[in-house]
Amino acid sequence: MKRKLLTVAALAMISGTLLNAQTFIFNKNSSWKYNDTNTALADQWKNANFDVTAWPQGNGPLGYGDPVTTQTSTGLITAYFTKDFTVNLNDLSSTMELGVMRDDGIVVYLNGEEVVRDNMPTGTIDFNTLSSTTVDGSAESVYNVFSIPKAKFVNGNNRISIELHNRGASSSDLRIDAYLKTTTTVTPVPCNANHISCFTSIVPTAQTNKLIIPTEHKYQLILKEGDSYTEGGGLVGGLNDFTAYVAKNSSSTNGYLSVNHETNPGGVTMAEINYNPTTKLWQLTRSRAVSFSAPSLVQTIRNCSGGITPWGTIVTAEEQTTSNDVNSDGMKDYGWLVEIDPATAQVISQNADGSKGKLWQMGIMNHENVVVNNAGTIAYYGEDGGTNKVYKYVMDTPNDLSSGNLYVLKLDQGLSGGDPVATTATWVQVPNKTKADQNNTSSLANSLGGTSFNGVEDVEISPLDGKIYFTAKGLNKVYRFKDDGTTVSQVETFAGGLTTNYSFDTAQGTKTEAWGDGNDNLTFDELGNLWVLQDGGKNYIWVIAPDHTQANPKVKLFASMPAGSEPTGLTFTPDHKFGFFSIQHPDSTISTDIDATGNTIDYRGKSATIVMALKNNLGTAGSLGTIEAQPENTVTVAPNPTSGIVKINSPKGLKNISVTAYSMDGKIVFTQKYSGLNKVLDLDFTNKLNTSRVLILNIEAEGGFQQTVKLLKK
Repeated sequence: MKRKLLTVAALAMISGTLLNAQTFIFNKNSSWKYNDTNTALADQWKNANFDVTAWPQGNGPLGYGDPVTTQTSTGLITAYFTKDFTVNLNDLSSTMELGVMRDDGIVVYLNGEEVVRDNMPTGTIDFNTLSSTTVDGSAESVYNVFSIPKAKFVNGNNRISIELHNRGASSSDLRIDAYLKTTTTVTPVPCNANHISCFTSIVPTAQTNKLIIPTEHKYQLILKEGDSYTEGGGLVGGLNDFTAYVAKNSSSTNGYLSVNHETNPGGVTMAEINYNPTTKLWQLTRSRAVSFSAPSLVQTIRNCSGGITPWGTIVTAEEQTTSNDVNSDGMKDYGWLVEIDPATAQVISQNADGSKGKLWQMGIMNHENVVVNNAGTIAYYGEDGGTNKVYKYVMDTPNDLSSGNLYVLKLDQGLSGGDPVATTATWVQVPNKTKADQNNTSSLANSLGGTSFNGVEDVEISPLDGKIYFTAKGLNKVYRFKDDGTTVSQVETFAGGLTTNYSFDTAQGTKTEAWGDGNDNLTFDELGNLWVLQDGGKNYIWVIAPDHTQANPKVKLFASMPAGSEPTGLTFTPDHKFGFFSIQHPDSTISTDIDATGNTIDYRGKSATIVMALKNNLGTAGSLGTIEAQPENTVTVAPNPTSGIVKINSPKGLKNISVTAYSMDGKIVFTQKYSGLNKVLDLDFTNKLNTSRVLILNIEAEGGFQQTVKLLKK
C-alpha cells in the first residue's frame, strides 16, 4: 500500500549529510579467540593484556546446536570470546554501534570495562550465572544493537571481551556473532515549530473510532469513496491507496491530486485542487476517472502504489499479475507500471505504433511503487509478493521510462534473521527487451540470484545523502544502501524489527511502543525525516529523524488510523506545509468527525483522502495559537539545476528578504539581507556550486515567511 519556514537551526538539519561515512571496525562472521573449557576464568580474563594466545580461534557465528561456522564444545554454561582491533580515535563516530547475535545472554567488556549487559540479571555475574530468559525462534538470529561511547575506546589497540551465558547446561544450543562500526553522523535535529514534522508524539493506542493526529495539526477531508465525479460521470472508487500531489507551475497551493484505487478492476481518480488563503482550506474544483479504455491497455488491476516523476507525470502500479492476454498483443494483461499525464487524465502512449501501452521494459511483477531520481535517469522499485525483490531501471533517455535496462539487487552474502550478512551487493542485469523476457521478469530475476526480502512495499531516495531506502513488510524492517553503479555498499537495517521497541515523548510523558509489523509506505520530507506508514499491527504513521540509528533511536509517533483502516500514500506539497494521504477501508462503525472546515464529516465504511498540516496553515475553525500566520507567497528559484546564476522570484513580493546558503556539510557559504520590497533577486552561486555541487537555500522575509530550496549544480 502506498505513498509523500525554517530557522537556521532547522536548516542545519537539512544540510545534515554524512560527516563520517559508516565504517566497520570488524564485521559479522569475523574471527574470534574463544575459551570453551566450561570452567570459570580469573576475573582478569577480560582485560586487554590478558594472554589468550593459546585459545583456539574461529570465525563467527561460533557455538553449537544452531547453524555456526565454528563449532565449540557442547553443554556449556558460559563461554568466553575476545577480539583485538586497532582504531584511530579520529576515525570514530561519537557513538559506536555494536551488533551482537546472542543465544542466550551476554556481558560485553571493552578494555576490561563493562559496556553492555543484555538478557542477564543485575548484580555480580560469575561463571554459573544463567541468562535471564531463553532466546528462541527468530530471536536467535537477530543482531541486537547497542551503543558504545567513543570515550570508552583508546587510540591504538583495543580488546572486546564477551561472556556468553546459557540458560542452562542442558540447553541444546549456544551461539554468538558480532560486528562493530561507526555510526552515521548528521547535524543534530532541532524541532522547528514552523515545519510539518514538528510535533509531540501521540500516545500509543489500539485503533479507536477516529483518526488521531498530533494536537499541533489539523486535517481536512478532500474526497471519499462514492463521491460523484464532477466530470465524465461515475463515482470515486474505493480502497484509496497511492496519493500524489503534482504541482501546477511549481505551486504549493494549486495542483493535481491523483488517488489510486486498489480494486479489481483497478482505477485512478484525478482531481484538481487549490488552497484558499482566506479560509485556509483546500478546494476540489475538478474530479474525473483516468481513462484506461484503450484496447491496447485492456484495463488496470489493483492500482496499489506508484510514484511521481521529476517531469510531472504519475506512475501507477498494478499489484497483481495474470497470464491472460485478452487483446492478443503478446503481453500479459496485468502486472505492470503505467504512466499518466495528470493534466489530461490519460495514459501516455508507450507503444511503437503510438497506441497507449504499459511500461513493458520495466517488467511484470506484483508492483508496489516506483521512485525516480532527480536527474530523471534511474528508477527504483520493489515487488510485493512473488519473488519479493528490489529493482533498478536505468533509462536509455532521461525522462523516458519506455526504454532502459533492468537490474535486480543481489546481496553478496544474503540475509540472516532478516538482516544483511554483509554490507555489499551487486546489480545483476535482467533481460527485458523481448516480449518473452518482459512477461517473465520475476522468474528471470529469481534465476539470476536476486535477493528475496519478503514483501518490498516501497523504495525511496533520501534527499540528504542520496541513499536508497526500502521496506520489506514481511521482515518488518526498513533497509538502506548506497548505489555505486554496478555495485552497492553500506547495506544495513535502518529501522524496525518485530521485537524492536522505541521510546518517545508524549503529552503523558515518555512512552515505549513496539515497532510492529506491516511497514508499507515510505516518504521523505525535505529535511530528511522518513515517514513510515504501516498496514499491519496498529496501523500507525511513524516519523524517523535523519540522524536515527538502531543504537540511538530517534523515532516519533505521528498518527493512529480509525478502526479497521490503514494509512496509504503520503505525499507533500513542494513547500512541505501540507501532506496528503488516504485512509483505506475504515470500519462502518467508526464515528463522524469534525475536520478543519469546522463541519461534521462522515466517511464511515468508505476509504477517504485527506490533507493534514500544522494548525496555523489549515482551517479557520478553532484557535490559530500564538504562531503568526505567514504571508501567502511562494518563491521560485530558477533555473534549478543551474550553472550558477539564478533568479529568486516572489510574485507578490516579499519585504526585507534574507538569503542564506549552506553547503552539504552544514557550513554557511553565503548570507545576504535585502531591504525593502523585493520581487526578483539575481544571485550568483557559481563558485559555491563548483565547490559543493549542492546548496541549501534558506529564504526568509518579514512577516514570518520562510522557504527552503535545494539548489543543484547543472
